[in-house]
Amino acid sequence: MMENRPFHVHVPSNMTELLNLYNKAPSSLLMAGATHLMNHTFCKEAEHYNILSISQLDELKKISRTERYADLGSCVSINTMIESSVILSSSLLKETLHQMGPNPIRNAATIGGNLCIPDRRMDLFPVLLLLDARLELRHIIRKKNGRASYKSRWIHINTFLSADGKPALGVGEILTRIRIPYYDGGFHFHRKVNIKDNDFFTINALASLEKGILSDIRLAFTNGGLNVLRSRDLEANLLGRRFPLVRKDLNEIMQNLNQYFKTSDNLYEDYLVKSLFRQLLESLADPSDILQNFG
Repeated sequence: MMENRPFHVHVPSNMTELLNLYNKAPSSLLMAGATHLMNHTFCKEAEHYNILSISQLDELKKISRTERYADLGSCVSINTMIESSVILSSSLLKETLHQMGPNPIRNAATIGGNLCIPDRRMDLFPVLLLLDARLELRHIIRKKNGRASYKSRWIHINTFLSADGKPALGVGEILTRIRIPYYDGGFHFHRKVNIKDNDFFTINALASLEKGILSDIRLAFTNGGLNVLRSRDLEANLLGRRFPLVRKDLNEIMQNLNQYFKTSDNLYEDYLVKSLFRQLLESLADPSDILQNFG
């Protein structure tokens, strides 16, 4: 019979208190909006009895901007991001945010919580990867004399995951800020297909075209919410091509797709990846050409 222990919920009033508590009890569960935790963590097989509620920390809810990037605290909600002008430079990010569940969920869910789910890559990770986002991680170091030293480090989001696919956070380390550079490329593409429960496939892309020639492209697949797949070789293969593609070139690229991504044993998953990628290729076009056609 499982021991019936009470939950201990701590609500730190500032970052110093939070880092101290987390340093003393690094197995504690950090909780912000709790939209994912309520459905997946609070069960008899995986109970957490020491909870640090961080959603009320003002420092983690701040938004600032410079000429080159926007800084968002990890507890900024999805709806706050939608309402804020700092995200307007990225149509891809804006479209993704609007599709992240119903309004009550977006009110509670946070950008940091979306990135830090241990066993899944949710909607924001591939988009922020394409935008070259950087993450601030903070922790506390206790010296031999008992005094504490507070440290922070910035990493690129592509180094945030360990080999087993989980966030590469050190003991007592917390994601505190997300820095998003201003880049959109002129063309964006976002498709999400829900399969069952929380399993989904996505493809996200940013691209720049000059007179119909592809001069830059960044694309990422999310495989069932478990892995983010990005191939620089595939991106390089597409650069310099003229879009829209003629049928011959389109078929050639589709036939060679398996060179860049391992084919799934699941026929439906394999079909989804190829179908979404084909939709991207058929959609790629110079925005100026589209405007001229409508003019």
